[in-house]
Amino acid sequence: MKTRSKLLGLAIIIILSMLIIGFFQVSHSGTTNKKQQRLQKTSVKNQSNALPKHTKLSDWQLLLVNKQQPRTSEISFNKVTVDDKQIDQRIARPLANFRAGAKNAGYDTTLVSAYRSIAYQAEVYNTSLKQNEANGMNKESAKKLTESVIQTPGSSEHQTGLAVDLAGNDALAKYPNLVAQMDTFASQQWLIKHASDYGFVLRYLADSKSIAQTGIDYESWHFRYVGVINAKYMVQHHLTLEAYRDELKKAAQK
Repeated sequence: MKTRSKLLGLAIIIILSMLIIGFFQVSHSGTTNKKQQRLQKTSVKNQSNALPKHTKLSDWQLLLVNKQQPRTSEISFNKVTVDDKQIDQRIARPLANFRAGAKNAGYDTTLVSAYRSIAYQAEVYNTSLKQNEANGMNKESAKKLTESVIQTPGSSEHQTGLAVDLAGNDALAKYPNLVAQMDTFASQQWLIKHASDYGFVLRYLADSKSIAQTGIDYESWHFRYVGVINAKYMVQHHLTLEAYRDELKKAAQK
């Protein structure tokens, strides 16, 4: 009886020990799995935040022209004519695909403006200035209003041949002078939403931070070619070209 009791007690001890060991193994495994899941999530997040590989500030798609970095002489590139407007020939196919995509979605578009020489930009700038003054503004107010929507000569990225003013025909019919409210039309919303699929970004965004970076108020019609990979990253992270170039510059210095 004593021997049998000892054996029974020993069996109980062994069973309890196995249960305890199993519990800790499961607990440890669960903790390990959670750690692995966290690491995987962190890895995916880091990958999504990683700048596009092989992208450099010197890439032609990322050429920056603005008030802080004006050009006093014309930029040399091969031009092609589209709808009586000129653009850099390297964006001819992406632009055609962009407009074809809009048409397939049911929206006809008009290429309102593309390449502008410095001389032509001066005409656009001065015309706006005179119009504002004719509307009763003093010179300072007229200049401020003009420069909120039009770059000074030498500061417009239209002279790169990489920027286009593109509008849905219905939006343009109502707002022929190009205003932010064009984005109330489904055609313009489609262009804004799908621009990055074709390598374009809406250049001048509506939030105050972006406006401070670009120096230009929101323009729902002004698209800039930067390449598909760059465009996708910029849209995902809500970056202006200025901010994106700053990130690339910081990464290059590490």
